[in-house]
Formats: sequence, C-alpha cells, structure tokens
Amino acid sequence: MFRHKCAECREELIRLHGALSDFRDSMRSWSAAEGAPLRPMWRTESPHRTHRLRWALVAMALVLLAAIPVYLARERPHPVDTSAEDTVLLEQIDANVSRTVPATMEPLTRLVSWSSTNPAAATAKSPAKR
Repeated sequence: MFRHKCAECREELIRLHGALSDFRDSMRSWSAAEGAPLRPMWRTESPHRTHRLRWALVAMALVLLAAIPVYLARERPHPVDTSAEDTVLLEQIDANVSRTVPATMEPLTRLVSWSSTNPAAATAKSPAKR
C-alpha cells in the first residue's frame, strides 16, 4: 500500500492510516446510532435550488440569444475614402525618390551648370566661372 524507502516513514503512515480509518468507522457507527441517514456531501442542494439555477441559466441563454441580432444589426461606420490623400502622398514620395541629387546637395548643383549635350563645353566653362 505505502511505498516509502524509509522504514520509519512507512510505519508512521501505516499508523496514521489506521487512526483515520478507526475515526471514520466510529463516526459512521455514531451516525447510525443517532439515526442520521448517510448521504454524500456533494448532494446537499435542495431540488428547489436546482430548479431555480436551471431557470436562471435558461433566462441567461435567452438574453444572450436576443442580444445577438441587436449586436449584428448595429450600424458600423463606413470607411472614409482616402484615395485623394493617398494620391498626393504618393506623388510627394515619387518626387523625393526621383530626384537626381539629394536635397542637401542641391545648393552645390546651382554653383555648377551641367550640360548633357556637350561634355567638353561643360568642362571648359567650369574653370572660367571660378
């Protein structure tokens, strides 16, 4: 019954088990002598209380079932059309991304004039401007 390695602990558990068994038996015999019926502790509820609990659960279920259509029928806000704002934002991003030179370098581009048609003329003009 008890599997303990220590012999002292095993003996103590056997004594405790015997004492509790004797107490249980004496309580049962005392209850029988008093005429009290033996009934499990978990069934102490009266039938009326059980019926009230059932009706409460049924009422709660009905309230929940009635609340579902109300919840589903409530008006949800319509999404706002932000396509115009999105278009403006995308144009701003496109303008910043498509720059040939970063914004911090723009003042330097004004100092030097670039000509993509004649590269020799651009290099000839550079020393003359200084």
